[in-house]
Amino acid sequence: MFIRLRRLLRRGRGQEGAAAVEFAIVLPILMLLLAGFFDFGWLFYWNHSVTNASRAGARYGVQAKYLNGIPTPYTDADIQNWVKANYGPDLVVTVDRTVNTPGTPLSVTVGKTMQWFFLGFLSSWGVPLPTQIDDKTTMTME
Repeated sequence: MFIRLRRLLRRGRGQEGAAAVEFAIVLPILMLLLAGFFDFGWLFYWNHSVTNASRAGARYGVQAKYLNGIPTPYTDADIQNWVKANYGPDLVVTVDRTVNTPGTPLSVTVGKTMQWFFLGFLSSWGVPLPTQIDDKTTMTME
């Protein structure tokens, strides 16, 4: 009888619920990591996209279009419309040049304000949100 009582008391100290408790403790950390991967993936995507848009806009702007055999430089509005049509209408495109002649520099700055999907609560911790992504490319006009 004493042995039976000892076995009965030992059963009460089992590990049946330990996995569920550990999972409940670890789950919020795993979800935060997953949300961070998602948001930072978007950040890297938009950074890459803004850089490519700036480079392609400058490359487009330094070339001349030919109207009736006469080389005519693209206007600032042409460059802005081309970048927005090919890389996204929500981009802010700024074209900077002193004169519109060959041999002068042309700068194209592209910006995007990125909204965070899951990690928006970081603003309460002092992280500046939303994040502004900018890139500038300068090329010489042909």
